[in-house]
Amino acid sequence: MPRVHVLLDPLCSPSPLRLSFHDSSPHGCLTPASAPRDDIFLPLAPCGCFISGQVDGPVTTAEGDKKTMERIPLVVRRMVAAEQCCAFVHFFASFDDVSATPLAIETKAFSSAAAGGAATSAASPAYQFVYDVMRSRNGQILFKNSYAERFMHSLTLAAPAHALPAELQSLVQSRLQAYIESPGVYLDGATEKNVKLLSWIPAAAASTKQAETFPIPVIVMLSKSSYPSESMYREGAKLGLLFNAHRTNPNAKVAQMGLRDRANAYLAENGVYEVLLVHDAADVYLVPEGSRSNYLLQKSDGTWWCSAEEDILVGITLKTMYRVLQACGLGSVQHAKLTLKDILESKSLYILGTSPTIMPVQSVLLYRDTATRRFYEEAVRTLGATAGTAQQVSDDKAELLLPVNVELAAALRTQYFAEAASS
Repeated sequence: MPRVHVLLDPLCSPSPLRLSFHDSSPHGCLTPASAPRDDIFLPLAPCGCFISGQVDGPVTTAEGDKKTMERIPLVVRRMVAAEQCCAFVHFFASFDDVSATPLAIETKAFSSAAAGGAATSAASPAYQFVYDVMRSRNGQILFKNSYAERFMHSLTLAAPAHALPAELQSLVQSRLQAYIESPGVYLDGATEKNVKLLSWIPAAAASTKQAETFPIPVIVMLSKSSYPSESMYREGAKLGLLFNAHRTNPNAKVAQMGLRDRANAYLAENGVYEVLLVHDAADVYLVPEGSRSNYLLQKSDGTWWCSAEEDILVGITLKTMYRVLQACGLGSVQHAKLTLKDILESKSLYILGTSPTIMPVQSVLLYRDTATRRFYEEAVRTLGATAGTAQQVSDDKAELLLPVNVELAAALRTQYFAEAASS
């Protein structure tokens, strides 16, 4: 006979508990038990926001614990609803508490909560959204230690007065691994997905007095993942230039929703894979990074270059490229303040990131209308730049064409995964 399990909310208990009624137990007493997949789960009031299911931890239903969902800001609920691609997320009310255990929340609860919420008011608290995205592949997270270290660094930059426990970095790794190993978290039998860590910290946490009083909430989830096709690695990606675009804090993974919306609109309208962020004339048309990637360029003399470290978030893939180039006998990466002139005069270009890994670029859309053409031409005059192979698509549309070395691109990517396997 199946056992009936009672699930306790980890917000109400120091550790996630699963207790079961055994029909042989005297007086129906509760005893700890592990749950076979055909057992039946029931909620226990008053903690309760749970669902019957075949997972190892408590899961809320869409109609579940309203109090728990109210602890998550509406803007975060909407972000999760839009980005998730999983059966459930893990929610830590206080991630910096080393004894904390996650509450597993079914993802449909976020859709219901987001749809039912009122529009965000001007009186709503302002948040910094600290996040990181990594890649899970066949039950492992690639470069897990490096991502844990970077997430900790971003949290420290967002709330500098908040003292994080030293052991938290190793806990980040174990919590990530525990999440992707949770039965049923992947949908449709997927074995490769991006994993996202998302935290929201009140903007006021920058002050010492307030920072000490704030817990650091974190949601761990599988996010929608778009991996380039194999043909794109052979043919190269198409990029564009997003003018007057820059990050306010490039050294941390802090979301800028307005910039992300601009980039997404550009991608959709122009059919390109990524955009490079181009600063204005005051910054001498600096091009530090892509909207969701670093980039690497090869100059005509064969040397490899990336933006100055102070201008970018030094990505895990970029750090891996240091070793990849050395292993392939291609030398080292040099850093400098790269401008639009460097892009236009490059021999080859690669974008680097969690989803694309290392991908060659076949073209860069230079301008697409009258306004962007004026910006581009002014930048070229100011910088004294000479575009390589430029192709005029129409009167107000032109692109830079770049050669793709298929054999080199394949060798770099192969070495990247070799580095991932040994990390």
